[in-house]
Amino acid sequence: MIVKVVTVYEMTLLFRCVCVAAIVATGCSRTAPTKEYQLQGQILDVKPETSEVLVKHGDIPGFMPAMTMPYKVEDAKILADKQPGDLITATLVVGETEAHLSKIDKTGHAAIEDATGPEITESQMLKPGDPVPDTPLVDERNGARPLTSLKGHRVALTFMYTRCPQPDFCPLMDRNFAAIQNEIKKTPGLGDVRLVSVSFDPANDTPAVLQAHAKTLQADPAVWHFVTASAGDIKGFTAKFGVTAEPSDESPAVLTHNLSTAVIDAEGRLVKIRPGNMWTPADLIADLKAAPAPPR
Repeated sequence: MIVKVVTVYEMTLLFRCVCVAAIVATGCSRTAPTKEYQLQGQILDVKPETSEVLVKHGDIPGFMPAMTMPYKVEDAKILADKQPGDLITATLVVGETEAHLSKIDKTGHAAIEDATGPEITESQMLKPGDPVPDTPLVDERNGARPLTSLKGHRVALTFMYTRCPQPDFCPLMDRNFAAIQNEIKKTPGLGDVRLVSVSFDPANDTPAVLQAHAKTLQADPAVWHFVTASAGDIKGFTAKFGVTAEPSDESPAVLTHNLSTAVIDAEGRLVKIRPGNMWTPADLIADLKAAPAPPR
């Protein structure tokens, strides 16, 4: 069986996120104003029921290069007369914690080129009860941090990319883990839990970069680890959790990837995978509480 890892539109909870090599400031205040950008592109898929549209667009001056990206819309009504193949111009509104399209104008229609993405076979993916791979991961302190080093702890593991500009994709995973870290610190029954954020961009996300990223997020190194591995190792590791990260055809500076978050028990076995970004800190806390705690 082949599992397509392309967009939220093929698997409702599985998001395909495209991130670009443009560093986005993370120290903005909560009152930072939104910014508006104009894009031109083609609609590849439409989901009015979730207020989402998949767009392949050209460069957005001052923000990102050409890419294919699923976007939320401000009002689902603007998707009422839109269909795959439509050529459009649109207004992208980017805030601190979310981005959406506020206006979409149809300018024409054209056939859609083949847009299939990376594939992961079912046999590659971990199933509940499977031991997680002992991949030689390296953490933000440039120390060995294989998952076996965390045996005796329940683990929440997610995937991210420090240069991702879309606030409701990789940065959302960071914000969710920051909230979970706070919950761990004030909940005695979660004292054993450890958080692991895995970067699939080892070329850029070196230990030094990950350490600076962790500092920005106020990550407690005793609780929250940021790790990566060699390009070959990280590709095999991410596939175990249903995650792909590939250079885009549109720009060598772009990675096309989806998201996934997992819970691992104290014996190093997979408990659950939550694909995509449609989960909350409360959801993952509940998953962690449901996982067997290590013996005291």
